[in-house]
Amino acid sequence: MHAASQNPQTTAPSVTPPQSAGNSLGWFLLHVGTAGWIGYGAAVKAIEFNPQLLPPPILKSLLWVAQRSSDEAGPFLEWSFRAIIGAEVAIALALLFSTRYARAVAIATLGFFCVILLTAMVQAGMKDGWSEALTGSCGCFGEKGLPASVMLLVDGLLLANALFLVARRRPGGALPVVVALIVGAIATVAIPDREVAAPSPDTTTNTTPSGDGASAPAGPGDATQPTNATAALPWPPAPAQYEKIYFPKWKEWIGKPFRDQKLALAIERPVPADLEQGDWLVTFSRPDCDHCQTMYRTHFSKPRAEKVLKVSILDVMGKPLPMPCVGCVESQVFRVRAGQPGKSPEYLLQTPAVVRLKDGVVVSVCSDIDDPAQVRETLGSPDAPAAASTPPSASATEKPTIPPPPAAPAWPGVPAKLEAFYVAEFADAVGKPLSDNAFARLIQTPVPADFLKGRWIVVFFREDCDHCQELLMSYFTGKLPVRTATIAIPDTDPAASLGNPCEECAKLTLVKGPNYVIGTPVVLAINDGVVECVIENVDDLEALQGCLKFPK
Repeated sequence: MHAASQNPQTTAPSVTPPQSAGNSLGWFLLHVGTAGWIGYGAAVKAIEFNPQLLPPPILKSLLWVAQRSSDEAGPFLEWSFRAIIGAEVAIALALLFSTRYARAVAIATLGFFCVILLTAMVQAGMKDGWSEALTGSCGCFGEKGLPASVMLLVDGLLLANALFLVARRRPGGALPVVVALIVGAIATVAIPDREVAAPSPDTTTNTTPSGDGASAPAGPGDATQPTNATAALPWPPAPAQYEKIYFPKWKEWIGKPFRDQKLALAIERPVPADLEQGDWLVTFSRPDCDHCQTMYRTHFSKPRAEKVLKVSILDVMGKPLPMPCVGCVESQVFRVRAGQPGKSPEYLLQTPAVVRLKDGVVVSVCSDIDDPAQVRETLGSPDAPAAASTPPSASATEKPTIPPPPAAPAWPGVPAKLEAFYVAEFADAVGKPLSDNAFARLIQTPVPADFLKGRWIVVFFREDCDHCQELLMSYFTGKLPVRTATIAIPDTDPAASLGNPCEECAKLTLVKGPNYVIGTPVVLAINDGVVECVIENVDDLEALQGCLKFPK
């Protein structure tokens, strides 16, 4: 009896095909280049331990959560920053040691980085111009970091490598990834605390007000004496230890004493002796902040009815700008000076910010200078009267006098520093003050005194533009039903000039010098200085007539 014959199928061992030179290079860049790139960023963040090194979209997201959290903002931001560093450490180790998951981790991480960098560049371009978007640092590698455009290029090349050169999946287990996650978690906790410098009373600075806005160091007898010596307690001394991070939740300040706020206690001593008596405005600003400069020029270029304490935050890298603040007392938040051990605190607040005090209690805060409601509540009109002595009360037989109508706000004028190019950006101008628009700010003064009061039509045009001439002849000749200002773009050919046929218009022009990128004509309607509508296509007659609202 014969055993049944069997023909077993034998399985030959799989043979790994040889790698091409391109694939080998791709794996080297993945395991070494990408891991080193991400690991270096994590190391710099851990050494400098400054949350402001994070790209703006990430930092703004964290600040948004911190502002709405009921917990202390400082610890939340610190541990969020630690967690980000720990995550980058884990990613770098996973890329270095994992053969199975390195490619997927690299694609997910680098893709996320590219999205964040593109978002940051677009935001910077819309706010500060595309030149700043290309050359400005994303903050990933510290104050001396590479421009965001270079960071995007490197991330993009490494992402392309992971997508196209590393095409074959290698075998391996999940152990390297698990170990990397454990090490990253340990790194999150093990990063040493930031050593913030202790107070140094002998290096505190303060200034006394002067009529022209200049300031000088305060001497022993320079401090302003309180009008009522028993009305206020001495200002608290400097804290025994400054906070690592100052992030004020402005809404929680209202109705509370200014002296109870941690940021207030970080102001260097001495502070004005009568800071807790009467009406005060406390401004927080950075010397290189053009938004701050606009605020000071608009609201502090002449004496105010309130006293003003101007507090500077000196964690800046840009060129200082002139900040006119007439009659202000100038000071600054604590910052480490040369030769002093330790590091300065991080001040995570958007500037400018203004706090209004009444007898030392916070009554309102303007943390967004672009919000007209906050500006009115805290700063009032730019033309608020200066301080004056209180008149005696009127007798019962005297007739009350009718106060004169308030003066119209003044046009802020051309910025001190001009750029080479200006692009007209009116897409999101509706509902915002015209004086906040960077292009419109270039209108050369003088403008009509009532330009920001009531309704006006504003026409940007070129004198050598046929289309502009047709618009002006059709709608802006003869008796005008609405006050109108024509703004001439100065980059025109004088030989081809067609003139301005509008006789009743206020004829203004933009300042000469910069190059202007605008398709003319552009028509706007403003009411009390706020843009009602913008028409960039005047051939859309229905939209144009709806914006003009001329009676038929």
